[in-house]
Amino acid sequence: MKILKAFFKSFFGDVIGHDNKILFGCWCCAVVLILALGLVLGSESVSILGVAESREYHVNFDNPVEIKRVHVMPNQIVKKGDLLVELSQADLDLQLRTLKARQDRLSAELKLRRQIYRLTRDVTRLPDEADPLQVELVDTRREIDLIENKLRNLFVFADVDGAVAAVNYKDGEKAPAFAPLVTLVPINPTYVNGYVNENLRSSISIGQVVDVSSAGGAVVQGQVIGVGSRIVPIPERLLRIQSLPAWGREVVVKIPKANGFLLGERVTVKKSWRLSLFSSAQADEKELQWDVVHQSLADIRFPSGITNQFQPEISGIAYLPEIRQFALISDDYPESRPLILLMNQNGEVAEQTLPIEGLDEMEDIESISLQGPYIYLLSSLSATTKGNLKKARQLFVQVKRDGLHFRMEKEIDLRGALLAALKNSTDPALKSIFLHSRGTKKDDLEIEGHFVKGDDLYLALKRPILQKHEGLILRIKSLGSLFDKGQVATSDVSIAYRFQLKLPQADSEFYLTDITFEGDSVYVASSCRSDKCSAVWKVMPGATTAELVQEFDVRKLEGIAVAPASRQIYGVFDNKKNGKFITIPYMSAKVRE
Repeated sequence: MKILKAFFKSFFGDVIGHDNKILFGCWCCAVVLILALGLVLGSESVSILGVAESREYHVNFDNPVEIKRVHVMPNQIVKKGDLLVELSQADLDLQLRTLKARQDRLSAELKLRRQIYRLTRDVTRLPDEADPLQVELVDTRREIDLIENKLRNLFVFADVDGAVAAVNYKDGEKAPAFAPLVTLVPINPTYVNGYVNENLRSSISIGQVVDVSSAGGAVVQGQVIGVGSRIVPIPERLLRIQSLPAWGREVVVKIPKANGFLLGERVTVKKSWRLSLFSSAQADEKELQWDVVHQSLADIRFPSGITNQFQPEISGIAYLPEIRQFALISDDYPESRPLILLMNQNGEVAEQTLPIEGLDEMEDIESISLQGPYIYLLSSLSATTKGNLKKARQLFVQVKRDGLHFRMEKEIDLRGALLAALKNSTDPALKSIFLHSRGTKKDDLEIEGHFVKGDDLYLALKRPILQKHEGLILRIKSLGSLFDKGQVATSDVSIAYRFQLKLPQADSEFYLTDITFEGDSVYVASSCRSDKCSAVWKVMPGATTAELVQEFDVRKLEGIAVAPASRQIYGVFDNKKNGKFITIPYMSAKVRE
């Protein structure tokens, strides 16, 4: 250390001189500056102007279609699965009727031919594949299946989260084949399309990491995923001097979905010699909500195509968030074969009825619930008015939902399984329910509402009533095991909620008709036994008294469903001649609608 110190002292004193220290320092700074400048200027620059873009998604069909209703507007934010367009089924209905008439005619001709064969004892009979009538009948049935499949797909949903870039057709218009009905773009751009000038000496390679920045200050890192192999004109917007044409190579840079860029915004792509001081910002995405306000009791409007077949007695409702429609079920159907009806937020029921494949018979369906890709249907579990027990009235069914196609997956005789578990229960209340379930008009088990939450099944009892002004909700654990084994373990049954249903200024007695969950809260639908009234209640975990949400001066509130996007409770009423519906906000506390 002493030697080094002596060297610097001798160097500055004898070589530089004490009077030249400042001059020496200036020369050193100049040399360093020149070297740094040469290093920067000698490096390959990457400076590209580009446009932040994203892939467009066009909604079109390979055959002409008629638009019944467009559910979105330009620049509207949509989520994956939201309903975009509803197609008209008038032409399809006409084709289906024509094909079914042809099928009936061909079937009648074949039947007549076979009768003639028997009468004439003619043993000569063509094989099916060589019989023109049989071949035409098979082809007709295939065409019917094709049309029915199209009828199940009259609703067009968004494939991605994004914004509506364009709506090209209006309600009632007809669109030719392959014409884009709606154009969707992601909310944020996903890549940058830029150009590097041919006069710039720049080596760009696929996989290279670059900085992408906008005039607004947002900076993200991107990766080069494409480099053009030919020289093309640079768009006028990306020219540094717009009056001076230029040519260059096209470069595509992939950027993260979370960025603060606007679609179509001009950005700069370059190598950065500094640390980025800006963080990525994600564009706000507002959840699409319905413009629904509180309204008075209104009629459910059924199309004549449904009322000509049967008069629906609406007994349950469930909200389908992907299509922003409600699934309705009825107490009874022609030949006891269930159908799903679709209703919008205005109480308009779609012409199309949706059958449940594999479910040929189910009677007295009282409730419907939804969880994930499954819909659950529950019969009342009660005996008929004559005291007869029928299997079709004791079913709990799991239905797989794929778009607008419904297929039964599992079913169980829930009455038998539940009563077997209650019989062996040591809980006095559960034992009392079993003892009062005799299958008679006076004493029986009857359930009008249910809800599936996780792996638990909740049942709202209409009968038996153990105490006046009391509501009971049972819980059955291990739903998967219930369907697999067809049995309910005694330990899996418990009373989940037991609460008082009491109006502040009346002595009306209520029975439960439906339940639905919203977080930890349970919303309960009820109808008066003798008085002309119905009510919606809210029950919190551990509560012994239900909180009144809304009371109505009509009976037969049959089902409720919550639409989280609009924060509304939707209720349906059954009055035999024509159903009614109501919407109320969460925790609205009004009496006597």
